[in-house]
Amino acid sequence: MKKLFFVGLATLAVSSATLTSCSKYEEGPSLTLSSKTARLTGSWKLTARTTNGTPDALTGLTQTINIQKDGTYSVLINYNYMGFNYSNDYTGTWSFSDDKTQLITTVDGLTGTYTQTIVRLASKELKLRTVDGTETVIETWTAQ
Repeated sequence: MKKLFFVGLATLAVSSATLTSCSKYEEGPSLTLSSKTARLTGSWKLTARTTNGTPDALTGLTQTINIQKDGTYSVLINYNYMGFNYSNDYTGTWSFSDDKTQLITTVDGLTGTYTQTIVRLASKELKLRTVDGTETVIETWTAQ
């Protein structure tokens, strides 16, 4: 009985160490039963954004993205500027990088791609980091 207890304890210790270190993303999750594609697809709303660690004001801005399993997406941006309301929408395609640590998007009708590093990919929260020169932007999206 004592031997069985120690075997179980050793298995638990090894499993715990393995599960906490298997996340591809800085902020996890470390264990999930859903595929990366399943967690990414759906409707997301931009809920926070920081630039170089400083929170950006999202007052008057609503941005939603609808990501489809077939590799397409659509974005709707509504914003208020100087008392006027504006709306932009566009569509495109998305894919993961080979190691699935980055999200690569293209906008229909434009050349080139836009690459963001995935910081967190959970069923209810998505965090993406973009680095452009000395500017680092982190966007937090919440599932809708």
